[in-house]
Amino acid sequence: MTLLRRTLLAAAPAALALPAKAADTAVRGSKAYSESAMVMTVGLDGGSAMTLRFCRFPVEGQTWLWCHIFHEGRFYAFTSHDLPCGGDRLAGAQVAEYRASPLKAELIRVRRGGGALPAVRLSAELMFHESRTAPHGPGRIPGRISCQFLGVSPLGAQVLEGRDEVYGFVDGEVEIGGRKLRLNGPSKFHEQRQEAPRFDQPFNYAWLAGDGANATTLLGAKGASGGWQIDGAETALSDMVLDPPGSDRRVIWKFKNGQAVPGRLKAFVRYEIPVYDRKWQGSFVQGDGPGRRVVGAVNDWLAEPDIYAAAKARAAA
Repeated sequence: MTLLRRTLLAAAPAALALPAKAADTAVRGSKAYSESAMVMTVGLDGGSAMTLRFCRFPVEGQTWLWCHIFHEGRFYAFTSHDLPCGGDRLAGAQVAEYRASPLKAELIRVRRGGGALPAVRLSAELMFHESRTAPHGPGRIPGRISCQFLGVSPLGAQVLEGRDEVYGFVDGEVEIGGRKLRLNGPSKFHEQRQEAPRFDQPFNYAWLAGDGANATTLLGAKGASGGWQIDGAETALSDMVLDPPGSDRRVIWKFKNGQAVPGRLKAFVRYEIPVYDRKWQGSFVQGDGPGRRVVGAVNDWLAEPDIYAAAKARAAA
């Protein structure tokens, strides 16, 4: 046996043990056009939650699908980052049909005239993992979602250019692991288009809802955007201070009218999604907002610089 052959044979087991390259690295850092659409809902009692998100990369031909369900203290996840995508652009269309072939999942958004808010319908039949750290791909637990989003008011204080946020309610049904859940809580729909890399910069994104109130906020390296709608009036953020990811987080919302309102958010579920070679961190929360109890979703993407330390430094300056 030659030395070269012995070297190759010795290296073979190590080569076979190397992890497969994540499919989503094909779009990492891409400045090509991409678009996303999502509906999320959390029960006012914190006993249930559901999200369905599509992210399309028409240039690279890749679709990401995320779906999560919380019910009776149990958490279920389905994600995939290797689904096909056509070259069409949906976000600017009158009727947008987000799908994830060959899987049974869709989000259909219809723009209506006369200033009416969009109509949104979503459905999915997927195999879920019962896990808060689930891998991509199907699990062993069958789940089904069928519901519609009923828009009530749009967010005026835009969090990002090219992103539309609409507050409302969902009406529908979830069946997971042989159990049924009626969805009829506060909800939010967003649709976003961009020509910048996704999951490139650190951020914290939150949607919160309570009696007569909704908020969407985005904290980044240089400040915060978004705002609160309270009893029909919207106040835009000028900045915010937030604890790093954890089960119990203090927050101070700073508004452009000069007010600063403290709050506290406690996660009843924390979970992760593999993105590239790292972990996106999600949570469903309950807590205290401006003068009322709130529920919602708080999500973090960690990278340098430390956006939480930077926010505290701005507040102390």
